[in-house]
Amino acid sequence: MTDPNYEAEVVRKLYRDLLNREPDEEGFNHFVGLLKKNELDEKQLIDILKNSTEYKLSNPIEIDPNTSTDSRMKKEWNARAKLDPLLAIATGHSQNEDDFWKSGVDECKNLLGIEGDLFSTIIKNKEPSKMKILEIGCGIGRILIPMSKIFGEVIGVDVSSEMVQLGQKYIANLPNCKILENNGVDLSLFPDNYFDFCCSYIVFQHIPEKKIVEQYISEVSRVLKPKGLFRFQIRGSIDTKPKKITTWDGVQFNSEEMHKIAEKTNFQIIEESDFMQEYYWLTFQSKK
Repeated sequence: MTDPNYEAEVVRKLYRDLLNREPDEEGFNHFVGLLKKNELDEKQLIDILKNSTEYKLSNPIEIDPNTSTDSRMKKEWNARAKLDPLLAIATGHSQNEDDFWKSGVDECKNLLGIEGDLFSTIIKNKEPSKMKILEIGCGIGRILIPMSKIFGEVIGVDVSSEMVQLGQKYIANLPNCKILENNGVDLSLFPDNYFDFCCSYIVFQHIPEKKIVEQYISEVSRVLKPKGLFRFQIRGSIDTKPKKITTWDGVQFNSEEMHKIAEKTNFQIIEESDFMQEYYWLTFQSKK
């Protein structure tokens, strides 16, 4: 006798194995229904999921499992950039370039707290036109370019040479804006006490090792000027974790871990949102 839950288990297993997550309700009900009516078989469902954009972003290239983490990040993000840079950077704002760039303007304002008290805390009575800003994981400049309209010098780093090369075309006529390729694990391109403000948005959620995130935070502490701020977003300690950690579904942190990292890297936390959200904000202030 056929297991009455067979179709449901097939769908759950394939979502976990191929998409690295539990099925959403709509997708689950749709595919279970098709399997039950024999309008779809398991092999066809595998093909559908493997041809999905979600699968391609999570598995952009076949890679040797012994590849080092920094090399894996660089190779896989180069592959995502070749697949569709707008989609890889902002999946919800990638249907057209106008929406993509407009979303960068909106998210720049949100990151900087332009409409609240945060922006005045970031600039600390300085002239924005004289401030130096760093964005970690800048992609092709979606947020960096709007920042260049506000600050005197803005620099973005990204692990992907493909993203960097494309981004450099977009900033060619912006003399106060630079996009540089880095090694994906540190900020060795820059001297101590160089930046007035550092930020990172929807980037650390993709990093597959906690020690790399911590190293970045330590490096920001080094390159920030005294009392400078670092505002960034990270994956929270949500209940539904990915089956495996990848360069797309990266590591999670809880509040206790981040407080320990802040103390270890000579920061104090002046803002933290809900750690039980998948993505949450933190603002660190340098103690030096």
